[in-house]
Amino acid sequence: MKHVAILTNFVGYDKKYSLCNVASEQVQMLKRNNYKVTVIVNEGFKPEEPFTEDILKFVPNVRVYNEVKLDDTWEKDCNEIAEKLKVILKDVDSVFTHDLIYQPAYLKMNVAARKVAEEYPNIQWLHWIHSATTPTMLGRLVLGEGKDKEYLSICRMPFPNSFVIYPNKYEIPRVAANMGYEEDYIKTVNHSTDPAEFFDFHPISREIVKQRNMYSADVIGCYPLRLDRGKQPECVIEMFAAIKRFGRSVRLVFCDFHSTGGDKVVFRNELKDLAIKRGLNSTECFFTSSLAEETQCGVPRKVVRDMMLISNLFVMPSRSETYSLIAQEAALCKNLLVLNYDFPPMRSIYGEDPLYAKFGSNIDALTGMDGNTNVEYTPDFQSYCDDWAKKICYYLENERCISLATKIRKKRNPQAIFKRQIEPLLYRNIK
Repeated sequence: MKHVAILTNFVGYDKKYSLCNVASEQVQMLKRNNYKVTVIVNEGFKPEEPFTEDILKFVPNVRVYNEVKLDDTWEKDCNEIAEKLKVILKDVDSVFTHDLIYQPAYLKMNVAARKVAEEYPNIQWLHWIHSATTPTMLGRLVLGEGKDKEYLSICRMPFPNSFVIYPNKYEIPRVAANMGYEEDYIKTVNHSTDPAEFFDFHPISREIVKQRNMYSADVIGCYPLRLDRGKQPECVIEMFAAIKRFGRSVRLVFCDFHSTGGDKVVFRNELKDLAIKRGLNSTECFFTSSLAEETQCGVPRKVVRDMMLISNLFVMPSRSETYSLIAQEAALCKNLLVLNYDFPPMRSIYGEDPLYAKFGSNIDALTGMDGNTNVEYTPDFQSYCDDWAKKICYYLENERCISLATKIRKKRNPQAIFKRQIEPLLYRNIK
C-alpha cells in the first residue's frame, strides 16, 4: 500500500478554514482505506482529531507574507524547509498539497518542495487548487501592477512529477493556461461531503452507515415503530423488495423499540424471514434492536433523525394512527412519503403532497366510523408492490430536490470520491 503525505502550512486545525476541512477529510479517506498517511504541518501545531500525533511531522514555522518578499532569511528558510522535507518524504510515494503552487504565503515552502521534487523524482505530487482567481489577477491584487513578475515566474514554473487537481472539469482549459500545465495534467476531483460529519450523526448512526455502506444505496427508508402487527412493517419490506426487483439498490432500517418479548419477538423473526424470502439480505433490511445490546430496547431519537436524514423514501402502511409524528419528521427530512390511502386521517393531516397506496385500515374508509377496510390485490400484493416500485422510482429520480440529494449522497461522499477520483491517480504514471 502506498504512503501518502499531505503537505500544509497549517499552524492549527481551524475548522472555519476550508483547506483544513478538505485536508481533514483526506486524512480520514486514506486511513479508512488502509493507506499510510503523514501530515506535514508547521512547528507549534497541536494534535487534534483526525490530525493525531502519530501522523504529524513538522517543518520550521518561518515568516510568510501575502506578497512576494525576499526577506533577510529567505534562502535560509527555504533550505531548512527543504532539508526537513527530504527526511520526511524519503519513503513517501505521493504528496497532496493545497494551494502550494498558488498562494504567495506558500512561496518559501513552494521553492523548498520543488528542490525536493527534483531530488526525489519517484514521488508523485498532486496539487489541489482551491481558488478560481488566476495567478495573474492575484499577483496584481496583492502586489500591484508591474510588481508581480517574480511571483508569476514561480507560479508558472512547471513543478516536477505533478498533476494539478481542480474541483470542476469545466475550467480545465483555463486552469491549464493559468498554471502553465498541459490540459492532460489537470485532473478533476470534486469536493466531498460526509453526511455523518455534516449532520453530526450519533456514534450509533455512524456505525450503521459504515457497516451497511448506506451512502451507496439508491433508495433508503427508515420506519420507527413498536412491533405491533397493525403497523404492517411487512408491507414496507414488500415495497422495498419490489424496488430492488426493479433494479435499484436499497437499505431499509427498522428502528424498533419496546419489542423485547412475546409476540413482538415472534413478529420480528417472521419479518426477518420474509425479508430473506423476498431477496433482501441483512445489509439491505435490518432492525436496530439487533445491532447491539445497548440498542435492544431502542435507539436514541437522534439516531432515528440521522436515518431519516439520509433516507429518501418513507412508507407508512399503519392501519391505525392518531397523527403519526414519524411521518411529519420524515417529511421534514425531505423524504418522499407513501402513506395509507385507506386511513383517511392521513389525507386530512398531510394533504395531497404525499403519495397514497392502499394498505387497508381499522376504520371504515367510507364513513370514518368503527369498522375495517380490507383490500383485495389482483393478482397479489407482490404485483401491487411491483407497480408501486415503478411509480416510487419515477418520483425519486425526477423530483429535483430528492434526486440531487440522492446523487450527492451517493457520488460525493468521501469514500466515493476517493475510490472514483483520488485513488486512481495514486497509481497513474505522470511521466
